[in-house]
Amino acid sequence: MLNLIANTDIEKAVYELLNPIISDKGLKIVKIQFQNSKKSKLLIFLDKNDGKLTVDECGDISMEISSLLDIESIIKDPFRLEVSSAGIDRYLTSLEDLIKYKNCNVKVKSENYTERGKLIRHGPSYLTLSNKDGEKSIDFSSVLDVKIDLEGMSLETIKEMEFK
Repeated sequence: MLNLIANTDIEKAVYELLNPIISDKGLKIVKIQFQNSKKSKLLIFLDKNDGKLTVDECGDISMEISSLLDIESIIKDPFRLEVSSAGIDRYLTSLEDLIKYKNCNVKVKSENYTERGKLIRHGPSYLTLSNKDGEKSIDFSSVLDVKIDLEGMSLETIKEMEFK
């Protein structure tokens, strides 16, 4: 099963802690990213099960998440927390997302390469992109992230995607 929500051990621990609480609020976690550096940052991208997530809702849930993370101490060193909507250039982290955004331009990132193209199909263990070089199937086992790629998309297509 495809699950690109959390890649690292810290991201997975944060997901396990937060998912039940987020789900109870009618929200879902789309992506968690922990950027470990001098100024570490934890990014949490959320979506609403029905409707659009507002800035105020992000602010409210951010305070709750911050408190939980302080109590659980999953991340030992200081970090900045950013909670936001998944946005129009969202990460695709589940098979449901791949179905919903079929025929959209995506950027697929692995440890060794980044590939861009139109998402034309997927199976249980792969996705296939089409671009100027032809079609390329990519095994999920090598994929770190799949994200909507707005580059080269018309404004009309972007507006249509907003209502998916």
